[in-house]
Amino acid sequence: MFMIRLLGHIITVLIWLAGVSHGTPLEKSPTCESAWQSPHPLAFEKQIQASLIPFPQHITLQQGSLNISLQSPKLIGDIPPMLQTAWQDFISAVTIYKDSFPVHCKLSATAISPDKAAEGYTLCINSAGVYLSAVSHAGLFNGFQTLRQLILTGNGRLPYCQIVDWPAFSHRGFMHDCGRNFRELARLKKEISLASQLKVNTFHWHLCDHPGWRVECICHPKLNSPKFRTRDHKNTYSYAEIRELIEFAAKRNIRIIPELDMPGHSDYFIRAFGFPMHSEKGMHIIGELIDEFCRQIPKESCPIIHFGADETKIPNATEFVNFVTEKLRAHQRVPMQWSSHRDLPISPHSIEQIWTEGPHLSTHSHSPTVNHKKIIDSSIGYTNLLAPALIVRRYFFMRPCGVDFGDNQKLGVIQCTWPDGKVNDKSLIPGMNGLWPGMMAMAERAWKGGGKNGDTFPIAMPPPHTEAAQAYALFEKRMQTLRKVQFSNEPFPMWYESGVSWQITAPIPSANAPQVRNQLLTTNKHPSLQSVYGANLYFRTRSNTGNMGLFRTTPPEHTIWAMTTYHAPKAGKYRFQLGFDAPARSNRRYSGLPQNGQWSPSGTRIWLNGKEIKNPRSYKHAGLFNQPNNEWNFDTPLHPEEIWWMLTPIELELIQGKNTFLIEHPYTSPQQSWELSLIPVS
Repeated sequence: MFMIRLLGHIITVLIWLAGVSHGTPLEKSPTCESAWQSPHPLAFEKQIQASLIPFPQHITLQQGSLNISLQSPKLIGDIPPMLQTAWQDFISAVTIYKDSFPVHCKLSATAISPDKAAEGYTLCINSAGVYLSAVSHAGLFNGFQTLRQLILTGNGRLPYCQIVDWPAFSHRGFMHDCGRNFRELARLKKEISLASQLKVNTFHWHLCDHPGWRVECICHPKLNSPKFRTRDHKNTYSYAEIRELIEFAAKRNIRIIPELDMPGHSDYFIRAFGFPMHSEKGMHIIGELIDEFCRQIPKESCPIIHFGADETKIPNATEFVNFVTEKLRAHQRVPMQWSSHRDLPISPHSIEQIWTEGPHLSTHSHSPTVNHKKIIDSSIGYTNLLAPALIVRRYFFMRPCGVDFGDNQKLGVIQCTWPDGKVNDKSLIPGMNGLWPGMMAMAERAWKGGGKNGDTFPIAMPPPHTEAAQAYALFEKRMQTLRKVQFSNEPFPMWYESGVSWQITAPIPSANAPQVRNQLLTTNKHPSLQSVYGANLYFRTRSNTGNMGLFRTTPPEHTIWAMTTYHAPKAGKYRFQLGFDAPARSNRRYSGLPQNGQWSPSGTRIWLNGKEIKNPRSYKHAGLFNQPNNEWNFDTPLHPEEIWWMLTPIELELIQGKNTFLIEHPYTSPQQSWELSLIPVS
């Protein structure tokens, strides 16, 4: 354990000095139009002494606390099946609290105002006990999740308080692509159960993609034949399993939205039938597939069906969309479609799921539109494209649907995980993609709402003295606490990044590197140095992630130098996570693995206290370069050692007191995500 002290005094971001980059244009660090404000007073987080995600809308704290270890466990009053399920999940998972406390439960039409009744609740804790009331079963379930977190993180005591809570958005979800990489039902159940503890209420189940139709098919069984599949050849979800998972999720207040992706991503269909989905014969078959699915999966348990319609261009686009939507509506289902510049036209009857990538990906959250369509926002970021810390920042600071609170049109957000590339060991998917840290941040913002004018903070962390920085640091603390008590058996590639301060140069042509390097090693000074914050720095991500970063227009063949200082209470070895590129877990694009002894293929160098240090890791695939011709690579699985946050921390020898790091980090290729992470790990 060691303490991190900020380098120098806290200062605001400096205006770049003209001409210091030897001809390279310099950019201002992004700032918000006005000061970011937390949706709740930060004093409440500090006073309640418990880690709650998402943080409730309103808390009234009172003097005193209830000792939960002195009373027997009981649920008293209205105990709907949903709440009974939550209670049993809790008791079976946390045996230490089998002798804990009574909870008085009540379904009441006046528990919370009508506009908040769908999932809202009231939780009161006083000397007489715990009282939970709600209008709906979902409200009681959500209230219990808050109570659960109070118990797990309250050090054996429940603070006297009154919580009145409700979600800002009606849809708070996550998506898995099980068409490309099949996930076993048991694993999906575990993730649904854990997600429900964060008050996530939607699971978007992408069931079909290029490798295969993963749904049992009675009318055309050849669609389940292994010979027409390219991955996971024998894996199919039976209708019984689909109904089982829907029922399992419903008991945990999660609706499942199945996606039968059509007409794109359907190579398996052409392999099986010899013609595409949008042909006359193809449309007849998909009509039969929809009829069968809707007969097997009741509308009461599955009111929304997603039919994809993305990343494809067909001559009869409007005809196809109208055919599918009318077929679904005939079965009394609400259609849902992907929506970007690359997709089929959106039916006026469909929920519009907004997504985008490439140069069209804005650094800002989705702009509100004046229309009558229902929208769900999935544009904030895919977990498979960005580094985990950047995903967390984006969800924490950005607004679903571009608004503070949802309504009948702005429904909410779905966090998407697309490991398009082949994954042999499916258990690696959550860790490779930072599933749980990202979901915590998504759940916080989708429940709380708000986060005004915070769209630029994912790129440049706010200065430490600001409310935005303090709110993020408190959220990091809540994440790490819940990581230990609710997600202890799950991969969690996120570490504290608040409290780290850097001095970085402007991007400088790499041809001038020797002069800059010598100047910094000799004097620790350069005319372009400015202050930035956070253990993870993002300079320019790949084009399919929007070229986001502090220097998003800088071309390759430029270099940045970054300096930071750590204080060690005594001399010895200290652990750090280090990373310099975030491989795309979808198309496997990145700069590759370094040679042994090197820090990155781009030539990154590190000096510690003026002495250059080499990378002590030994890579099994040293020197591997995955995309020499800018080709997409879907079928060669990523090895865990290619993803820096999947590796064990590196031990570095520090002296007692101040230790200074200087990192030289070149930008060499558009396929490199130009970023830098130096994270102290306690």
